[in-house]
Amino acid sequence: MKTRLPYILPAAIALMASCVLAACSDVAAAPEETIRSARIEAVIAPTGQARRDFVGRVEARYTVDLAFQVSGRLAEFLVPEGQMVEEGTVIARLEDQDYERALREARVQLQQARTNLERQQTLHERGIASDAALEDARTNFELRAVALDTMRQNLAYATIEAPFTGLMSRRLVDNFTTLSAGQPVARLQDLSELRVAIAVPESLIATLEGPGGYTIYARFPFMPEREFELTFRELVAEADAASQTYRVMFALPSDVPGNILPGMTVNVRVELDTELTPRGRSVRAPVTALTTEPDGSFKVWVFDPETGLVSPRAVRTGPVMGESVLIEEGLSAGEHIVTAGVNALRDGMRVRPMNGTLAASTAPSR
Repeated sequence: MKTRLPYILPAAIALMASCVLAACSDVAAAPEETIRSARIEAVIAPTGQARRDFVGRVEARYTVDLAFQVSGRLAEFLVPEGQMVEEGTVIARLEDQDYERALREARVQLQQARTNLERQQTLHERGIASDAALEDARTNFELRAVALDTMRQNLAYATIEAPFTGLMSRRLVDNFTTLSAGQPVARLQDLSELRVAIAVPESLIATLEGPGGYTIYARFPFMPEREFELTFRELVAEADAASQTYRVMFALPSDVPGNILPGMTVNVRVELDTELTPRGRSVRAPVTALTTEPDGSFKVWVFDPETGLVSPRAVRTGPVMGESVLIEEGLSAGEHIVTAGVNALRDGMRVRPMNGTLAASTAPSR
């Protein structure tokens, strides 16, 4: 045994050395942590005003399709298209010979009924006519009186008068056309106040319906040098089925030029004063920074410039304007967030800014 020991020790030492070398080589072969490149932007506080542009349409305060309440043939149309008419002006007439004859007949029948009633009263006083005969004569007289009022009203219905002062914008039928009761014959527009209608997304409805927090202007393509401030009038509370937008009406000022008419298109600029809204600590960030949670809430990935790590943070969002969104809670101005590829991130992942620099989030144009 003593003679074989010198040969065993060198072999053991060699085996241990090979194990150490193999372990070292395994450590050296371990892959390094992959650092993902990401676009990092700093969130900013919203500017004093955010601008939105729309295309609107000029409308009259009221637009009414006028119609006869009785049937007949159109005899004359007295007001040409494009003419302003005063309230009470006769616009069109039907041929009224039949209604005049019916009125004369009703007058004769009423006179006969009156004569018969007087005779029955005299006979009743003498005890000759019964109570039933007198009552029938009185009923017949009252029915003839009602018939006379009806014929008189029908004759009046054969004429259309302007219910308000306005513009005769369109004739819908020609002379000598046979019309049924209620068939429109002309379109009258009330121009006492011109209005502008725009289609607004739901994110702006609460803002535009309120009394303040924004200013809105209209500019016509043929008068680019002038702007007209608009005033809120009404909101159509039912969304359009196709676009899911809401129709909002604004009034033009009373001193607009006379060449502005219903149907014209107009460019509308809305400037939202974010300083007047209850969002004093809100910030603005790109929409691409948001990630949707299963419960419908949103989160963003916050980047720590010192460690290079990202972590998720829940946020409460406000209106979307263009490519940016208002973050009402969860972020502060100056913090850095990932704005591209957020679905591939995980908590504690190390990332580096693209091009080695941190970008500033772009604010919406004024």
